[in-house]
Amino acid sequence: MKKDIRGQAGTTAAPDIPEGKNMKKLTGLFLVLALILCAAFAAAEPKAIDGVTPREIEVKPAGLNPSAEEMIAMGISPTTGRKLSGIQVPESFAGAAVTGKYTPFMVQISNANNGVGTVAGGLYAPAPVNGSYADVVYEACQRKGGAETRMSMIFSDTIPDYVGFVRSTRATHPRIRQEWNAFFCTSGYTKADVPDEWRILGVKNPMSKNRNEKDPGVVYVGDAGENKPWKKYVRRLRGIKDANSEVFLLKDLLENVVPKDHVPANHTWKFTDELPTEGDNASIVYVTFGSQYDSDSRLEYDPDDNVYIRYMSVKKSVDMPYRETTLIGAENVDDKLSDGRIARRVAYEDRVPGNTITFSNVIVQGITMKWRGGARPDPVLTGRGNADYFMGGKHIAGVWEREDYDHRTVFYGPDGNEIEMQRGRTLIILMGYNNSGTGVSYE
Repeated sequence: MKKDIRGQAGTTAAPDIPEGKNMKKLTGLFLVLALILCAAFAAAEPKAIDGVTPREIEVKPAGLNPSAEEMIAMGISPTTGRKLSGIQVPESFAGAAVTGKYTPFMVQISNANNGVGTVAGGLYAPAPVNGSYADVVYEACQRKGGAETRMSMIFSDTIPDYVGFVRSTRATHPRIRQEWNAFFCTSGYTKADVPDEWRILGVKNPMSKNRNEKDPGVVYVGDAGENKPWKKYVRRLRGIKDANSEVFLLKDLLENVVPKDHVPANHTWKFTDELPTEGDNASIVYVTFGSQYDSDSRLEYDPDDNVYIRYMSVKKSVDMPYRETTLIGAENVDDKLSDGRIARRVAYEDRVPGNTITFSNVIVQGITMKWRGGARPDPVLTGRGNADYFMGGKHIAGVWEREDYDHRTVFYGPDGNEIEMQRGRTLIILMGYNNSGTGVSYE
């Protein structure tokens, strides 16, 4: 395993130079060997993706694929392409694999210290609760300079009982949510940006005064929702004092709060059982947002399971894989706050490291990342841009298009047709190549 995200190049000791009449001949030989070694090292250098230069791919507009209901009727997940009957669902979970109904949730998930680093309780303390049950994971830069990214996880095949650690929203995330029209869980938001985003997109502000039990809407806020109908479905993990402590009772929200007449957007993708044959080899993918320990990562292909495993650098440690947190028999407890209120919490002792979160598809979506107020993300997620796909150990170059925020993002291959993905979980990395210090390479 490599010690850092970028990897270490080998070194060769300098040879002793002999004296005498053969010196010129040997010097020439050493020069030839040096050139060969340099060429070998150059060939081993990862290939950098050009995410800026437009690709001349004439797309064949995809339109809509079969609806989620049609896919589920055929026994196939619209978000992962898996056979629903083959998905193992814990007894306390819900979701399409249990109910046969398509009700996707999008949840803002912390990636503090890359979801691994030693904060607030040790290694894997900020790891996502039940993150391995997500169908789709979006990763986007949260701070200018790449000091932090945030994950937006789509849960559909399985809806866990607990999901976390839930964090706040920026303008990026309502724009992603809109193409799914999914229910949305967050722990606050930037008031300077997000309420205007919801208004423009036609989504009711979750903090509006007319919210009540009969009209809960589709956006649920944690800390900010003190008097809202979903308050009873938010918990904090006892024993953690920082922001990485909030969990949502996703299954209970689905069964008790979610409006029954809500219709999610048609967001079905295409899937295939065949491994890709086009493209060049890509066994390792290096993702650079700008901070080795907080946001950069490396994805390594495992041909046995046909998945990419995400690794992160950890200070004073070897690289660690991306894992989830599992709450075993989580018990709700009452805690008295300093102001006298009673808060419902989950016992810290029930938190244990869980499964490694792997990806069957990795999509790098090249975008223009602008910034508001010098620091708040303001990405352009409509129009057209470059898209790079890592599937089955191959890299395929294509493009993406999105007509407007009410339409889904369509990913096209080099032949101009909508790309067919491997069955399983998908990671979509929103990469602002226009920002210095960012980029993706592979080998």
